[in-house]
Amino acid sequence: MFFLLNTDLIDLFMNNDLKSIRIIKDFPKKGIAFYDISTILSNPKIFNRVVNSMSKEVNKLNANTIVGIDSRGFIFASAIAFKLKKKLVMIRKKGKLPGKTFNTSYKLEYGSNQLEIQSDMIRNSDKVVIIDDIFATSGTIRASMKLIKKTKAKINGIVVLLELSFLGGRSKIKNKLISLNKVNT
Repeated sequence: MFFLLNTDLIDLFMNNDLKSIRIIKDFPKKGIAFYDISTILSNPKIFNRVVNSMSKEVNKLNANTIVGIDSRGFIFASAIAFKLKKKLVMIRKKGKLPGKTFNTSYKLEYGSNQLEIQSDMIRNSDKVVIIDDIFATSGTIRASMKLIKKTKAKINGIVVLLELSFLGGRSKIKNKLISLNKVNT
């Protein structure tokens, strides 16, 4: 994820586990801050606590299917699905999934892209929770919701590690959105 942000204030809004997210200034270009979750993944204690916290929130949503978004969402979604013994389904960038797919286009903060889901992986009786690492302007989540709606499954909610609430994405989402933490500036 890439965002313009006052990184000096980030510590005021994040719990100890999320403080370990490294902010890389001017990456991939000048004026952009990159939220690097590698620092969470490389610390087994913190990664375990984050997965446990996200799993507790997913459990409250009474879902039988976990959907992870390409690519960092897969990491958390697979750990949560394994822990909760739930079905795992991937949403990937166009051309990365075999077989029949549904696809949709969406706009990013810095361009546009397309996502796909395999059309036979989710049944209309499934209750889905979408998992991603960082929620910003809502483009990726809304595109993922469109794909899931094409399967006729029910979306019970969305769980993310970190919400960049200063970007206003939450106002574009009608489904229940749970973020472990928020950055407000």
